[in-house]
Amino acid sequence: MKHVGSASRNMFIWDQFWMDICPTGLRPWVETNSDLAPCFQELVLQLPILVLFATFSSYYYGTHWRTVSRNETQLRAIRFRIFATLGLTILPAVKVFYIFQLHKQLYPVDVLLACVQLVAWPIHACFLLSSVRKGSLSHRGPLVLIVLWTSLFALCAIWLHTNLHTDYWLWYVAHLSLYLCYGGTLVVPGNAHYVRLRRTDDEERQALLSQSYTRFFEDIEETPLGPIEDEANFLSKVVFYWVRPLIAKGIGGKLKRNDDLFDLPEALTLQRVTEKLQTALNGTASLFKALHRCFGWEFYLIGLLRLLGDLSGFAGPILLGGLLRTEDNGNSTTPADLPDADRPIDFRAYYYALGLLVSALITAFSSVHFNWRMTFVSSKMRMSIVTAIYRKSLTARQLQAARPEILNLMSTDTDRIVNSCVSFHSFWSIPFQLFTTLYLLYTQLGVAFVAGVAFAILLIPINRKIAQRIGQLSEGLMGAKDARVTVTTETISGAKDVKLNAWETVFIGKIQHKRGVEMGYLAKRKYLDALCVYFWATTPVLMCLFTFGTSILLGKPLTAATTYTSVALLNMLIGPLNAFPWVLNGLTEAWVSLKRVQELLDLPDVNLKEYYRPLTASDASFSNSSKRPVVLAIKDGSFEFQTKRSRKELNLVQEDIIDFTFRDLTLQIRQGELVCLEGPVGGGKSSLLQVIMGYFQCTAGAVVISTDVEEGFGYVAQTAWLQQGTIRDNILWGEIYDEARYKAVIHACALQYDLDALRGDSTGVGEQGRTLSGGQKARVALARAVYQNKSIYLLDDILSALDAHVASHIIRHCLFGLLKDKTRIVVTQHSMVLNRATQILHVEAGQVTQSDAPNIGSLMSDYDDYDEDTSATLSLANGSSSYVAMREDDDQRSTDSVLMEESREFGHLDRKVLGAYWQATGRGLGFWVFIAVLMMQVSRNLSDAWLAYWVGTMNSGPSNSTTFSGDPPVLERQATVSEGVLAMVDHLLSPLLTDSSNGTSSSFYYLGVYAGLAFSNSLLTLLRAFLFAYAGLKAAKCVHDRLLNSVLYTKLQFFDVVPLGRIINRFSSDIYTVDDTLPFIMNILLAQFFGLLGALLISLYAMPWLGLLVVPLVPIYLSLQNKYRYASRDIKRLSSNALSPLYAHFTETLQGLSTIRALRGETRFQRDFLYKLGESIKAQLSAAATQQWLGLRLQLLGAFLVGGSGLLAAVTSAHMTSPELVGLAISYALSITGLLSGLLYAVAETEQELVAVERINQYCQLEMEVNADGSADPPFGWPSQGVVAFDNVHMRYREHLAYSIKAININVKPCERISIIGRTGSGKTSVLASMLRVAPLDKGTITVDFVNIATLPLDVLRSRIALISQDPFLFKGTVRENLDPRAVHVDCEIWEAITCCLASPLVQALGGLDATLDVNGSNLSAGQKQLLSLTRALLKKSKIVLIDEGTANLDYESESAIQLVLKNAFRGRTVIVVAHRLGGILDTDQVYVMQDGTIMEQGVPRELAEQPTSLFYCLLQEQQNT
Repeated sequence: MKHVGSASRNMFIWDQFWMDICPTGLRPWVETNSDLAPCFQELVLQLPILVLFATFSSYYYGTHWRTVSRNETQLRAIRFRIFATLGLTILPAVKVFYIFQLHKQLYPVDVLLACVQLVAWPIHACFLLSSVRKGSLSHRGPLVLIVLWTSLFALCAIWLHTNLHTDYWLWYVAHLSLYLCYGGTLVVPGNAHYVRLRRTDDEERQALLSQSYTRFFEDIEETPLGPIEDEANFLSKVVFYWVRPLIAKGIGGKLKRNDDLFDLPEALTLQRVTEKLQTALNGTASLFKALHRCFGWEFYLIGLLRLLGDLSGFAGPILLGGLLRTEDNGNSTTPADLPDADRPIDFRAYYYALGLLVSALITAFSSVHFNWRMTFVSSKMRMSIVTAIYRKSLTARQLQAARPEILNLMSTDTDRIVNSCVSFHSFWSIPFQLFTTLYLLYTQLGVAFVAGVAFAILLIPINRKIAQRIGQLSEGLMGAKDARVTVTTETISGAKDVKLNAWETVFIGKIQHKRGVEMGYLAKRKYLDALCVYFWATTPVLMCLFTFGTSILLGKPLTAATTYTSVALLNMLIGPLNAFPWVLNGLTEAWVSLKRVQELLDLPDVNLKEYYRPLTASDASFSNSSKRPVVLAIKDGSFEFQTKRSRKELNLVQEDIIDFTFRDLTLQIRQGELVCLEGPVGGGKSSLLQVIMGYFQCTAGAVVISTDVEEGFGYVAQTAWLQQGTIRDNILWGEIYDEARYKAVIHACALQYDLDALRGDSTGVGEQGRTLSGGQKARVALARAVYQNKSIYLLDDILSALDAHVASHIIRHCLFGLLKDKTRIVVTQHSMVLNRATQILHVEAGQVTQSDAPNIGSLMSDYDDYDEDTSATLSLANGSSSYVAMREDDDQRSTDSVLMEESREFGHLDRKVLGAYWQATGRGLGFWVFIAVLMMQVSRNLSDAWLAYWVGTMNSGPSNSTTFSGDPPVLERQATVSEGVLAMVDHLLSPLLTDSSNGTSSSFYYLGVYAGLAFSNSLLTLLRAFLFAYAGLKAAKCVHDRLLNSVLYTKLQFFDVVPLGRIINRFSSDIYTVDDTLPFIMNILLAQFFGLLGALLISLYAMPWLGLLVVPLVPIYLSLQNKYRYASRDIKRLSSNALSPLYAHFTETLQGLSTIRALRGETRFQRDFLYKLGESIKAQLSAAATQQWLGLRLQLLGAFLVGGSGLLAAVTSAHMTSPELVGLAISYALSITGLLSGLLYAVAETEQELVAVERINQYCQLEMEVNADGSADPPFGWPSQGVVAFDNVHMRYREHLAYSIKAININVKPCERISIIGRTGSGKTSVLASMLRVAPLDKGTITVDFVNIATLPLDVLRSRIALISQDPFLFKGTVRENLDPRAVHVDCEIWEAITCCLASPLVQALGGLDATLDVNGSNLSAGQKQLLSLTRALLKKSKIVLIDEGTANLDYESESAIQLVLKNAFRGRTVIVVAHRLGGILDTDQVYVMQDGTIMEQGVPRELAEQPTSLFYCLLQEQQNT
């Protein structure tokens, strides 16, 4: 007893001490008032916070050292804040003085507080003064100070509320207004930057070891961040502290390259992870089993974290119920007659509040670490699957064409498989959550819970049905998207031809048609999505309605504890119930994708060891006696195209129309021989090379080879394949740089002049070599093969694309120079090569026969003469600087543009981007969407508030009148103040709807109002979901149309500079984002934003004291979201930019597959691919790390909010709060965590998805062509005569380049045929380009039939001039569509043109006009394509025909036939020909010889040919010599 007595005496002394300082001491409540006791506010809340405020201000004042230059806005804000601070210093002192004057007495606490304020605010003012010149870039100051300031602000507001009825309230209003002024300055933005101070001379001369301290500037040299997580300690890993350096870099705007991110950790070493799966795949054919074997254990163990999170999640509602029961008991059982001080404290409430906090913390840590470990495992899976797909596409046998479908396997399908990892864990976790929740509900409500749950379960089959339908529509949508992207890709890759033929409208029509189909699928899908959203949003309200309605009908009264535990549990049900169909959906999609990838992995590999067999004596026996060893032999071999299996979904194999096979093929080639293959177009010359390289199916016989199979062949394809990179990269192709060898190769391939003109070999080569001319591409590809130094060379018709003197140089220095000791198999018609061939094979329709050497002896009487002649030619070529203007339109392309990285915006997204999207939806529509969301939220919150009001009135009604008798005044106050609105509604409605004599009817009345609110909420939700879907569709359509028109009508130069992949990226992934992801995320954003707002307002309405917690958390939240948004935006940009090179590399690989395999470059390509994959995974992991860093911090905020509200409930339970309001507040606080993180992710995601709009918007603002719409219309039937006149024409392709043609004067009479010749780069093609207005003229005019073409609309000009270009452009479609894109001719006209162009055998072989051509006409040989493009030009019936090297790809027979066609078919038209081969030119009326962009001579060809002094004569001689 003694101890107890002494303890109570000590307590008494302690209380007495504080009461001397302030009358009510430290007690929080005073009987007379519902506010906190003034003494408690001053002593326990205001004083400590002020002390902390002063301490931190002085600390930060001392740590300011970096000099900052601020703009005027920031300086003004700081100055204003200093004045407010001085006001806050003086005001309390004056007030104390005033009170003392008035009453002559003061409480010690008032003096103490005034003194602390007199110290704290001046210290803070000093800190602010130093911030003017020094400190951080933000003028707001450190986060700690802002949080402390907001707490002081909240306390000031409460103090004003407490003292409103005292005499001094005006002082407190002044105090609060000063706080508001201070707060106002925190909102202002403004900019600043760090200033680096120059060192003075004296400082520079100081001794290094002097005493003065020189600070090191951290940001001069950025240190790399090191590997992810590897160097962090345990605690840092738990709280994700190791992510901070990355976030700091993001805020500083220093995330500009992939190197600025974390490196991959030890556990994710690319080589190790990918090899692991490869080994497993070798052991088992099934990808599923292999993945299981590699990552199974790690994957399943992560599930334990999920389980822990689920279990701690259930603790929340149970503890809430316990807390509310103690509240109820606290309010009812406490004897009312005990004075406040002597009341025993009930600690149970505190335990429950602590439990709430702990369970929230456990949930936070387990969920964040579950997500992070899942990201880790899924990254491993992604790496290994993608690498497996890539490896397979390098080695699979039946992979013929570069198909977008394989790219889909790598992007979409891999994503689906990887995303299914999380779905798998949800698959067991969701049923577990459901059963536990249902059991807990049963304990709360008994049978009544079945009604609500039955409603939710009813929705499952509906949701499932919708999900299935959405799945089907998604497949249709992906198919339609693929079709649209294929057509778009084709259009963009042939953009030059499309524009020069004025077919923009035709192709826009084709794309729009495909887009229409796609939009059809999208619309159906979006409206079904809207239904899902509706069910998802309306379920919680209706579930509560049915549950509590049933409970009332069963006669169970609602108490706060059961009601709010049930509300929390019902809310926990919704997520899992809704997610389950999607989880199943995700798993089925992943299974389909797994099978698709499996199908690729099941393709047989190219087995070269099987295809080739080593040389035996018998193989050499059937040859003529020769000293040289046999290197390659085929005896009675039969070969056919690799099998075509029907793979509808993969569509991997192209149907080749000319399905000839090689039968009884016999050939033998000895070391060092030159074997020529010749034969008609489409006869199978290229296919024979494919047979040698092993791309055919061998059905009989075998290919015998003496060299090592692994060495490969030096193969150069007919259409050169180059990679994006520099010219040197393309030639070295991964080999070591050997200067002597490199120079020899450059010389042999006649590339030296080009390199001089292109400013060296570091010039960028665009995708597929698009910045080089045809001849340059061919020579770079040749140089690459020669540099590889193989034993056998296979050259597929490389000379046809070259000028005469270049061809002869290559024949001399390369074929008979560097390669003279190699075995060379060459497809060619070139007489000079055929003349020296050891064997000539004639290939026709799959038959290979020995052919006699052509009789060209007369041309080459003596080899030595030829020698001198060539050297003379080359010196002539050197003398004329003909190489300076290298390929007109790609002239000295600054190394630049092509290798330029994709442009990225840094920092904030522009408001214009949001504006552009808002405009696309239609402004009015956007406004109504907002209104609908707002109304939906209001109705939702009202129904919840009404439920609380109902529980309160039921429990305080006449039936329970004894319960609250202890505290009548408080209850009245609660009912009148905080529930004023609802009480008013109640007073209005209850007389109308209830019968006062009957007690039970009142509960039906409350239920009725609740039902009315719930159903109105449901209707508003439906309206909002459909409005939103409609707005999204409208925006998607508008954005795509704008992009398409902008890109197709932009200047031609755009397509030279920008890689195809980059443009297609806009049309595929960016448009997909705008179609699908962006509206989805924005929908979530709006819902989360209004949801959070509603939750905060309702919580504060129910428990105003929560303001004390909420207000200081606001700056913390804003600071977190700011940091995260900065970092995540840049990381997201980096990761999407890291994907582009990965996909580009993959596409390049597929396009150059035959070359890569022939040169045996697979290993190096795999290595490059792994490097690019690593970069991309690195960016994705960094993004995930920032997300988990933020997730953890937000969940901790939420946990403190829940714990704090529980604690407040426990503190206030004895005094005032009614349990139903505590329940309302805490059930909302429990949901706030989710809302906080949801809102932040939604903001960040929306910002990131808006990057797609930003990127599209850049392309929507491309420059149009000059005067595209024209200023005058041409006369009727123009051009009717075909008179063309060039008058002093100067043209260049871009402002900074030299003139491509200058001072050109040409006059062409009606129906005249003129030819323009000259060496490569002399500006021949530019003459034609200037007629089609590829670039505006700098000087001079061009008139056609006396109309200045610069004044005409571009489509009119280009549609009335026929053009046959160097690379024939054919697109996927029927022969008829290709010949007559505008569909203006009848069949007989088309057949007539076909016959004229000698193409009828070809068209009939294809299957008539309705036969389909592949993309780019890939099922035709080059010569056949040329024939069709001639037919198309003829069909145009244009008065003027421009031919650009139209016959470069044909053999001699076809060419002479075509020359005949040109002569006869185009009779009566003006024809302008740019030609390499001079044979056909002698028949033209005039010839113009060009050099360096000017016309050097002109005249009648036959006359010039007889003048030995003329340039024409020299060129003719060169060509004859070759």
